[in-house]
Amino acid sequence: MTVALLLLAACSAPDTPTGVIFVSLDTLRADRLGTLGNPRGLTPNLDRFAAESVTFERAYAQANETLYSHASLFTARYPSRLAPLDRNFRLPAETPTLAGGFAAAGWETAAFVAGGHLSAVFGLGEGFRTYDDTAAFGSIRETGTAALAWLDDRAPLPFFLLVHGYDTHDRTLKPTPFGYAFADPNARSLGAELARTTGAASDIVGGHHSRRPDRIWQLSEDHPRFEHGRDIERVDPEARPLSAEDAQHLRDVYDGSVAWADASFGLFMAGLDARGLLDEVVIVVLSDHGEELGEEGVFNHHYGMNDAVTHVPLLVRLPGGEQGGRRVSGLVELTDVAPTALELAGLPALAGASGRSLVPALRSEGWSGRPVALSEGELRLVSARGSLGRLTAEGLGVGNPHASALLAVAPVNGVTLHIEGETEEAPALRAALVEHLR
Repeated sequence: MTVALLLLAACSAPDTPTGVIFVSLDTLRADRLGTLGNPRGLTPNLDRFAAESVTFERAYAQANETLYSHASLFTARYPSRLAPLDRNFRLPAETPTLAGGFAAAGWETAAFVAGGHLSAVFGLGEGFRTYDDTAAFGSIRETGTAALAWLDDRAPLPFFLLVHGYDTHDRTLKPTPFGYAFADPNARSLGAELARTTGAASDIVGGHHSRRPDRIWQLSEDHPRFEHGRDIERVDPEARPLSAEDAQHLRDVYDGSVAWADASFGLFMAGLDARGLLDEVVIVVLSDHGEELGEEGVFNHHYGMNDAVTHVPLLVRLPGGEQGGRRVSGLVELTDVAPTALELAGLPALAGASGRSLVPALRSEGWSGRPVALSEGELRLVSARGSLGRLTAEGLGVGNPHASALLAVAPVNGVTLHIEGETEEAPALRAALVEHLR
């Protein structure tokens, strides 16, 4: 079938949107959204968006790192199925991607991302006709503005658009009034010092701030039981301990960045509304991972696999706000997002995908969630989240050829396997991990 016929088929299919827009709010924890229970009033724009969307209350990312997570999102595959989880990770050329699926059907494709681990050098531009990564560690305010300009100039074809920003990443202290909306601007504590220093909070492990992040990372790679900075005082005697007040200050500054991200998102939505697009397009809002804000003594996302890191927002707004306000409580993965977008557009599924379409859930067609959501990390971490708890394997990464055999016999809450929540799920979660690693 020619591109022209494919395009005609896509445009004439019932209820086919004229565009699909993904908004990726990097490092945004699910529990910061008002619609997901936060009482602080941080996200009025996202909460309004949720009222016009289907909210997936229990969505989980497949990785605790920006590059791996977006690679998984774009391909509907687990990160380890794409490349080894190390600092040489690249999306292999010719991998079937979401953007490639749209492009093959004649849709315009564009991404406006904030660089970092979404820079084109990592291969994530596969399938995008336009891939703008010049807003280095920038905000949705910048990438969204560029995306709106692209919308004004694009050809009159259906389109797939990705907009990404690092608004709540470790550069969390934002301009007035957001930066100190919840934190004391006059504080002179260690927490205040770290908040004012770009990236410093990410070097907190084991409840201490280390001046040797290179050493901490190396120890985390080399020693299976150093996750979350265990024994940090022994390996880094100069590490400075954080007080409860320090930790709270950093959490408050993070919340200010969430309010900033929400305001930036609101401006982008206003731009879409002004262009009359809200009745025509599907908009998906998500985060690639969350952030530990003192859980286990960490202010980072690389060292753990708990809900602070893997539980992410996932909101899907259908054209005109159809089904708006519905909430879905079953477990879903970010691997499910690409299959959903392609089905909504009337396009074929991706080859090799592990994800499953959420269209039945969007349309109340007898959908039930996953029994388990799986997540992978670089520092020998892999985790299975069930409806009641989570089982995490530490020290046996997905690349270890003996991992499945060892996990099949390792004692729960021993050296390797750690259970959070209800222990009755442990056998099923172990079986899911063993099967995944096998």
